[in-house]
Amino acid sequence: MTIKIIACEVMKEELLAIKPDNPVEYEFISMKLHLYPQKLHKELQDILDRSLEYSKIILAFGLCGGSTKNLKASDTPLIIPRVHDCLPILLGSKATYEDFVKEEKGTFYLSCGWMITERNILSEHQRVCEKYGEKKALRILDRMYDSYKKVLFIHTGCNEEEATMQQSKQIAELLKLRYDTVQGNDAYIQKIVNGPWDEDHFAHIAPFEIIEEELFGICDKTR
Repeated sequence: MTIKIIACEVMKEELLAIKPDNPVEYEFISMKLHLYPQKLHKELQDILDRSLEYSKIILAFGLCGGSTKNLKASDTPLIIPRVHDCLPILLGSKATYEDFVKEEKGTFYLSCGWMITERNILSEHQRVCEKYGEKKALRILDRMYDSYKKVLFIHTGCNEEEATMQQSKQIAELLKLRYDTVQGNDAYIQKIVNGPWDEDHFAHIAPFEIIEEELFGICDKTR
């Protein structure tokens, strides 16, 4: 039977680069919905409700601002990475991402997928400049990104990587942040496509059961 993978378009090229061992059907969701967690939640639930009779469904998302919390599986077993967002997936593991966080807080992560799909900071800055003038536009940027110290671009081998990397450098210059790059790792993405979907890295939700926040390592303090 076919496996279905539901994923954010930010990882589209990386996922499609992996040769599946079994029949796989993909459905990609717009990155823009991450700005509206409730809308993203509804979109994901609608897709799950109409995704029936697969051998398994892989939801290639993390907790993503709570958007996957309380999603209900269809008649098919549901599997989801035990991560908060896609950064550990692009870097290869949750442990690798945590090492970066410990090493330096205030890092603004970018990848080819993010640069292509999200609203570009450069074009937004130009739009604000035209409306309010350069001085005010720079003050707005300073307020929005004052907690960041560095831009880190994750290499994943996408087709447009060279061009998007150059844009990420321009973003670092605009925000007056240090710039660095890191090589991504497709180990987690390989597992999403072909397994093994081990319990350490993936939560397993039985048919018609609900995704609980605790599956991502978060405890409900109100209990």
